[in-house]
Amino acid sequence: MASETGRETQRAAIILHGQGYDRVSYALSLASVALAMGMEVHLLATWGGLLRFRRGRLEDLGEETGAESREGLRRGLATGGIRPLGAQLAEAKTLGLRLYACPSAMANLNIARNELAPEVDQVMGLASFLELARGAAMHWYI
Repeated sequence: MASETGRETQRAAIILHGQGYDRVSYALSLASVALAMGMEVHLLATWGGLLRFRRGRLEDLGEETGAESREGLRRGLATGGIRPLGAQLAEAKTLGLRLYACPSAMANLNIARNELAPEVDQVMGLASFLELARGAAMHWYI
């Protein structure tokens, strides 16, 4: 995809496997920065990362987030030093984030499409996501 400057837009691909609040926050932060820098960003949520994007689960600190991290996150969220995941996701979506759910993980975790957060753009298999990632300048596995 060409940008206004005539240069090819760089693409970043993120596979989010972890469901810890800190990991999801980091993935969304990376996505937002890359998007703000003019990149195209695609994020595939799978296994634990997919669990985080079930309706009503985005803001849970959960046991999957280490006890030490949970306490720091609680303080940061209470004081406003840490932005809630919902706000981070809304910003990334506004900037153009494309968010996908892994169908294999959905089947194994018994998650139906209507149980996913509305911010999930589509269900996309690994082969299709890897085709997107093939042309990416950056790849992250979180």
